[in-house]
Amino acid sequence: MCALFGMEILKLTIIFQAGIVLTHLALTTPIIFSVLDDESSSKFLRKIFPRYYLGLLIFSFPVLIYALFNETTAYVWYLSIFNAIHAAIGFIVIPATNAARDRDWSKTFSYLHGLSVYCTAVIFISSILIFFSL
Repeated sequence: MCALFGMEILKLTIIFQAGIVLTHLALTTPIIFSVLDDESSSKFLRKIFPRYYLGLLIFSFPVLIYALFNETTAYVWYLSIFNAIHAAIGFIVIPATNAARDRDWSKTFSYLHGLSVYCTAVIFISSILIFFSL
């Protein structure tokens, strides 16, 4: 009974991570650019993105810890590591992305922004795959 309850909490944690990504993409991003001016949206995004990726990283830890210390498939183990690494990368590149935007380095900004979009997609897909693999 206790193990089953623990697994349900684990599944809830990882699907919550997917929900954060989905909510951000479906609600937050479209509203920001349709309601706020450029300066206000820039200030808001600079405040929200570090918290966003930190939250995704925190929600990747329970499954990562479970995968590392329990008998699980290699598939879940690799997905858990992949998920956490991409959340960490997303968090780490934020200052460089902001600096590139401030200095008007459009190529660098585009690359770093694309990297963060890629990381977000990987986090979403891997969290769904982990959910159905646990």
